Amino acid sequence: MSGFIVKQLVVGGFDDNFSYIIYSRANGDTAVVDPCGDVEIIRRGLQELGPCQVKYILLTHGHHDHTSNVEDIKSDTSASVAGHPDCSYPLDMTLSNGQQLPFGDGFIECLYAPGHTCDGVLYRLSDDSALFTGDTLFIDWCGYCTPTTMYKTMREVIFPLADSNIVYSGHNYGREPFGPLGVEKRRNPYLAANTFEKFQIALRNL
Repeated sequence: MSGFIVKQLVVGGFDDNFSYIIYSRANGDTAVVDPCGDVEIIRRGLQELGPCQVKYILLTHGHHDHTSNVEDIKSDTSASVAGHPDCSYPLDMTLSNGQQLPFGDGFIECLYAPGHTCDGVLYRLSDDSALFTGDTLFIDWCGYCTPTTMYKTMREVIFPLADSNIVYSGHNYGREPFGPLGVEKRRNPYLAANTFEKFQIALRNL
């Protein structure tokens, strides 16, 4: 069993957005990813965990539909807002590629993943149980993108990661709300494309 609990929250937002709560069984460390949509759903999710210490508000990128409730959650918890240095949303912490944030008895790793935006990042749990992908990778899809940059992110950043990671994306666009990265490597045409030409062909359906 993973040492972490992940709550996927259907918060509505601009377009079937998800927000996430990550909780460490080891010591109660907690993080909120992309707080947006109905803030009361996020608050209830935190309350249901009982005593917890919200250390981080993690942003996958700076688009408003992913950041609309940052100030509410920050005010409730005094957590630090973290993201890529180029993030358009004001941050308390800027994260470098590969940086590992201490969390419970493990860590949350930040991975630079441009393509949808120049400030896009992914967050991976240290036990390879979860990958928070924002608008970079969806179940069955990818985000609107700069093709050459996104293809590089798909092949060099995401594809090498462990199949066991559950993909938790920023919107509910696929056939299911979340799923193993190993499955996405086979059936997601944007991630499975092993040449740029194949990736370009897949983008015609985006």
